[in-house]
Amino acid sequence: MNTESLWKQFKAICQIPHPSGHVAALREYILGEVARAGLSADVDDAGNVLVDVPATQGWDEKCRLQSRSADEITVLQAHIDMVPQANKDKEFDFLSDAIQLRREDGCVVADGTTLGADNGIGVAAMLAVVDDFASDKNIVHGPLQLLFTVDEETGMNGVRKMRRDWLKGTQLLNLDTEQEGTLMVGCAGAVDLNASMRYKLERGIPEGDKAIRLTLGGLKGGHSGMDIHLGRGNACKMMVRFLKHAVVSFEARLAWVQGGGVRNAIPREASAVLTVPAEVVDELLDEVAYYADLFRYELRGVDDDVVFTADVIDDPEWILPEIVQDDILNSLEAAPDGVFRFSPDMPGVVETSSNLATVQVEQSGENGRCDITALVRSLNDEMMRALASRLQSCFTLGGARVYFASAYPGWEQPIHSPLPMRIRSAYKRLFGTEMKVNSVHCGLECGILHEQYPQMDIVSFGPTIHHPHSPAESVEIVSVERFWTLLQEVI
Repeated sequence: MNTESLWKQFKAICQIPHPSGHVAALREYILGEVARAGLSADVDDAGNVLVDVPATQGWDEKCRLQSRSADEITVLQAHIDMVPQANKDKEFDFLSDAIQLRREDGCVVADGTTLGADNGIGVAAMLAVVDDFASDKNIVHGPLQLLFTVDEETGMNGVRKMRRDWLKGTQLLNLDTEQEGTLMVGCAGAVDLNASMRYKLERGIPEGDKAIRLTLGGLKGGHSGMDIHLGRGNACKMMVRFLKHAVVSFEARLAWVQGGGVRNAIPREASAVLTVPAEVVDELLDEVAYYADLFRYELRGVDDDVVFTADVIDDPEWILPEIVQDDILNSLEAAPDGVFRFSPDMPGVVETSSNLATVQVEQSGENGRCDITALVRSLNDEMMRALASRLQSCFTLGGARVYFASAYPGWEQPIHSPLPMRIRSAYKRLFGTEMKVNSVHCGLECGILHEQYPQMDIVSFGPTIHHPHSPAESVEIVSVERFWTLLQEVI
């Protein structure tokens, strides 16, 4: 079936800046498209948008022939915000610049930034349904509600604060997963861990020391849930590994370190400034070159383009007290990162993981601060609590204040309930192959929606999106066509 309207809408979405927390312009575009189609929309206090779409002509007759109720309402849902990530050498302002699109190897990609196919393709599909209603009404469908949520990527705050009496449907199609041909019937819950330390800095550097800036980059990063099993390098963990070695072997003193960008992306870059005695500077620079080769060897076939460099720079004015730097580095090195456990019930599916997402060691005059974030995910609530507790212990032992935020539940839909069976049947009829059924190791708004509407059947499906939350993000064109065909058939 023709995807022209869907791609038209996706291109329009990409022209409108819409990182999390800055979606007002895209929301206005959606409201304008809805009004143009002669439909009504409502906006709640959180900024979510709900559109009611009446049944189209022919629906009553179709239901009569199938002995089905014509009044059954189906909800389509997608979030309108995106993760803003750009390559270090890319000059790009996510608050003003349009995403630049191009075709590459059967995919649509962006130019050095995240693409926003997560969840822009889902939003575009819903707007294509609106377009269809406004034109020839080619899709014969029952009454729909289109739910556009905000700020999913920063803790699902839109759906958390959504008006509670809004949804009238008996079934909900979430359009926010990234493996075409797979029906998702479950997702991981998650919780953010935040650790912070405050301390007084030491003025000046040890006598005879020289300052060196370390820069680590070239990593692929990726979605901290969908890509966590791939074994990609975490720039924060890698930088801390070297810093700990420099302290032990070269009497290094730390001025600052920072790495990572957002909580739900595997960190791709990190940098730091340290000092070492002048007589070992050349030896340290040789050690940086050795570690650059070591990292490339360890990550061969996974993250082949890692770059690790060092430059001698002017002396910093302040450095961390030795005991503070040791506490920070020891805590960060001990903190678990990556896959913690695979599911005992679904071979190859990650059950529990953590992502050491950001490290910021900064200063303001003599006052220093260290802020760390990590994201813990699990299909099992008890395992999530256990891993979060382990991380808490690491940072508490290092003297940090630790608190948790933005926890959300997982979700599981019985695979033999009517909605999954109906969608799998439609997929087999359309494409002649069985649709896989799986759970996804990332957070979906389905968990919160299920908690709010426990009587509603909920599933999730979408096109194939590679490396979301990173500048390598791409969406397969053929998979979008199949996704759109399936969505039309299902509604």
